[in-house]
Amino acid sequence: MTQFEFKTETEAARAILEIGRRVWEKGYVAASDGNISVRFNEGEIIATPSGRSKGFMEIEEIVKTDLRGHKISGKGKPSTELPMHLLIYRLRPDIHAVVHCHPPVATGFAAAGMALDRALCSEIILSLGCVPLAAYGTPATEDITKPLEPLIPSYDAILMANHGVVSYGASLNEAYFRTETVEHFARINLVVKILGRESLLSREEVDKLFARRGSVYGIQSPTQFVPGCPVVAETASPSEARVENEIISVTKSELIDLIQQVLTQRK
Repeated sequence: MTQFEFKTETEAARAILEIGRRVWEKGYVAASDGNISVRFNEGEIIATPSGRSKGFMEIEEIVKTDLRGHKISGKGKPSTELPMHLLIYRLRPDIHAVVHCHPPVATGFAAAGMALDRALCSEIILSLGCVPLAAYGTPATEDITKPLEPLIPSYDAILMANHGVVSYGASLNEAYFRTETVEHFARINLVVKILGRESLLSREEVDKLFARRGSVYGIQSPTQFVPGCPVVAETASPSEARVENEIISVTKSELIDLIQQVLTQRK
């Protein structure tokens, strides 16, 4: 029998309000951006309402729907992007929470058409493996789900081209922390590109990390290593290893300022 995270609707709604405040305070959303949901039981979803800032929601606005997205209760209106959440729940029975937002650096990579797929950091490989890029789909239409569908079974977080990030997990906190990890990794990638060089882990090193995800580090996810994602030292082309052929000149103080801007988070 499936074990669900929350025993009451009120408990689930309060948890969503807290995560909503976190993503707003982090600057991962602006205005009414983003949406959050949890799988409450076998047939119901509790989610954020449409058109409301995630930092200023009220508990009575949180909505409950069935697995087709039909509203059951709540003052708010279900998000037009709820079908994306429902697709993830349908394809991943292990997933009980979804967080979709627009963290600036990660969304910058998505807008540039660049996946976060480099084997740069052991902790990222352990926690996420790789963050691929899904092709663009028009928000508030069924087109938004089509590019995601082939990627959802193999990954726990996805960049959405020219849009944002969707992360998901067995619990609401896990889904949120995966969002944090995506943005953290995007910042690291940006610093690497500013510096103009990278040192990728080898396939052997990546295989060792994947083999230890569950047994040593306790990371529970059915996702496995996907050839080509992450890109490892052996498969990176010479131009990729140098990051870019173009040389950009900056002074030491300018470089420090750029890195500080990347690392500074909104309080």
